[in-house]
Amino acid sequence: LSGAVIVAGGLLLGPRGSLITAILYGIKHILVLFLIHNKLVVIANPSIAPTPAIDGITTFIAYFMIAIVFGLASNSIYSALTQVRQSEAKLTVSNQQLQELTQNLEQRIQQRTTDLEEASALSEKRARQFEAITRISSTITSVQNLQELLPRISEVISRQFGFYHVGIFLTDASRQYAVLSAANSDGGRKMLKRSHQLKIGEQGIVGYVTGTGKPRVALDVGEDIVFFNNPDLPETHSEMALPLQIAGNIIGALDVQSIEPNAFSVEDVNILSVLADQVSLAIQNAR
Repeated sequence: LSGAVIVAGGLLLGPRGSLITAILYGIKHILVLFLIHNKLVVIANPSIAPTPAIDGITTFIAYFMIAIVFGLASNSIYSALTQVRQSEAKLTVSNQQLQELTQNLEQRIQQRTTDLEEASALSEKRARQFEAITRISSTITSVQNLQELLPRISEVISRQFGFYHVGIFLTDASRQYAVLSAANSDGGRKMLKRSHQLKIGEQGIVGYVTGTGKPRVALDVGEDIVFFNNPDLPETHSEMALPLQIAGNIIGALDVQSIEPNAFSVEDVNILSVLADQVSLAIQNAR
C-alpha cells in the first residue's frame, strides 16, 4: 500500500512528487511507531509490536529507495512526454508552413493561369485587328473617288472593329477648321447635314489632334468628360482620334468612338495608327 501511495504521489505531483510523498509517508510511519512505543496507541497483539528505531529506519530507507526508483522512472517518462509535446509543436508548425506554401503555390498557379488567359485573349485581339486592317486596306485601295472613299472607310472600319461611331475629318483650305467629311452612325450623319466642324487646336480631341499631330484618347470621366456632351452621340464612353498626315502635313483626323468605357489602350493607339496611315495614303491617291 505504501508503495502505491508513493507511486500515486509521483504521478500526481511530478518527478519530485514521489520523493516528497516518501518522506511524508516515512515521517508518518515513524510517528505511528513512536505513539505505539510510548503506549499512546494500543495495538491488539503487543507481541508483534515493532521496534521504533530499527523499523523506522528500515521503513524510511525502503520508502526512500522506492521514491528514488520511481523518481528516475518519472523523469524518463516526463522527458519522453516533453519530447512528444515538442515534436507535436514542431509538426504543427510544419503543417502550418506546408499549408501556407500550398496556398501560395495555388495562388501563383491561379495568377499564372489568369495571366496566360489574358495574354492569349490579347494576342487573339491583336490578330483580329491586323486581319481587319488588311481587309480595310484591300477595300479602300479599290476606290479612287474621294466622295465614295471616305464613307466607305468609315463604314468598313466600324464594321470590322465594332466601333459605335467612325468619323473622318479633313482640314479646310484655310487650315482653321477640321470639317466632318464622312461618318457611319446616325448621329454622325446628322452632324454631316449641318456641316459639323471643329476649331483646329481648340475644340475637342479632334481639334487637339489636328493641331498637334499627336493621337489622343478620351474617357467619359475626369477632365475628358467635357468631350462627351454631344447629343448626337449619346452612347459614347470612349473616344480616340488619330491624325491623318501626308509627308508630315496634317490633312485631318480619324475619329473612332466606342460604347465601352476604357475601350482603348496604348497598344490600340499604335495599331490603329497604322490604319490611319493607310487612310491618309488612300486619301492622297484619291486626290
